[in-house]
Amino acid sequence: MSRLFIGSLAACSAIAWPGVAAAGDAQLTRAADQRVAGVDALAARAAGKSPTAVQALYDGARDFEEAARAATPVSRECGALLSASLAYARGRVREAEGVDRPSSSITNAGRRAATSAKRRITRARAACQGRGRGRAGRSPVMSPASEQAFYGPIVLRAPARARTARLLVAGRPTVTRRVRRGKVRFSLDAPPGRYSLRIQFLRGDRTVGGARANGVRLLPASARTVVPATTIDAAASARAAAALTPGARFGAAWVQDLATGTAGAANAGARFPAASTVKLGMLASGLRRLGARPQRSPHYYDLRAMTRWSSNLATNRLLTRLGGSAFVERGLRRLGARQSTFTGGYIVGTALQPRLPLTGVDVQPPLISRRVTTAQDLAHMLFSFTAAAAGSVQARRESGLTVQQARLGLGWMLGSEQRLENRSLLAGGTPRGTPIAQKNGWLRAARHGAGVIFTPSGPKIAVVLTYDSGGVSTTTGRTVGARVARVAMGL
Repeated sequence: MSRLFIGSLAACSAIAWPGVAAAGDAQLTRAADQRVAGVDALAARAAGKSPTAVQALYDGARDFEEAARAATPVSRECGALLSASLAYARGRVREAEGVDRPSSSITNAGRRAATSAKRRITRARAACQGRGRGRAGRSPVMSPASEQAFYGPIVLRAPARARTARLLVAGRPTVTRRVRRGKVRFSLDAPPGRYSLRIQFLRGDRTVGGARANGVRLLPASARTVVPATTIDAAASARAAAALTPGARFGAAWVQDLATGTAGAANAGARFPAASTVKLGMLASGLRRLGARPQRSPHYYDLRAMTRWSSNLATNRLLTRLGGSAFVERGLRRLGARQSTFTGGYIVGTALQPRLPLTGVDVQPPLISRRVTTAQDLAHMLFSFTAAAAGSVQARRESGLTVQQARLGLGWMLGSEQRLENRSLLAGGTPRGTPIAQKNGWLRAARHGAGVIFTPSGPKIAVVLTYDSGGVSTTTGRTVGARVARVAMGL
């Protein structure tokens, strides 16, 4: 998604936010008093939709959100101020995200939410005098955690007083288990899909604790069988090549059966302008920074937005905070992407991309950007995530990802937002409801889709790259992508 963002992202924000120290009411009131006016000023500058100004608004709103989060726990008297501050920051973030998508309805909804929340901040500030602290509660660490992919088993430690535990799926009690040696184990026997899980810990009839995992992605048991490509099958390669036509002027494809190691390749080593697909390198490197409780990390929201929507705003923010292009390229190499490159930030808003000049016909498209990738590289990256999530020692060692980190990344890819330009290129070639962990990328001249299709017989990788200097429509991309996906399903 989008071309190179020119200029220093570190200079995007014209406001240097003051730091705050200890958690509690005082930190929250300082954050609200010092930052709301500054974010309002950034929003006024961003109204003209300058990419630099929109990036500055996103960063300023996210800084405020993280400062408010860092203040927790707060006293009961300051709870309303915390809620209003988070709502204000999220509204301003959405206002900026609407420009990047681009969607005026998202921008307007975010602006309205921020305006309403600002009024609540004014009322709540009077009740929060900044003199107290809340009491932090600790919930058990649960596997799977929220938004992770998993294969059925549910494991967590129990509070000392608990004797039994009850599993609730979508709020409905299902089964009760005894706590043994401080742990409880369940297994979700259900069709693949998205679920919300809750555990109630009990001592007799009394609840003594609990844990939640929202938006987890259950995969079929066959998803745990993951082997690398061992054979490039000539017939599969021919079918992949045929799937690219008719379509864009340039195309490439890779298909692979992860249960057998059989693969097919069509022009898979040709370099294409990568658009957003190489954000997988940022995802891998960023996941390693999240720690044992990723949702508490200041990078969690941005990594999630980058993966599920392909947010350029989130990518640019991460780039300046986590180590620049070299940081991302290390992630690409550790995922097995040998020819892919990541050369800097992204311009905000796809609609701002210029049209490209017409060029001649060749096997490899013209190198209009130094940010490139290949179909084979994308397949390697998807394989690394899938294998590490399934527990492969080699994949974990090479990628640097733990099982839990890989499952979170895979869960975000499974939750890819199916709207506007980010709609799947592959779903049209699979049965309705088939889970696909996918990453898309697009420019006016290119449209790419790369995904792991989780079938009852095992995972299949499908990658399609398209390029035409005259432009590649969403319809063309989805038509070609569906044909490539059907080839992968037939392996």
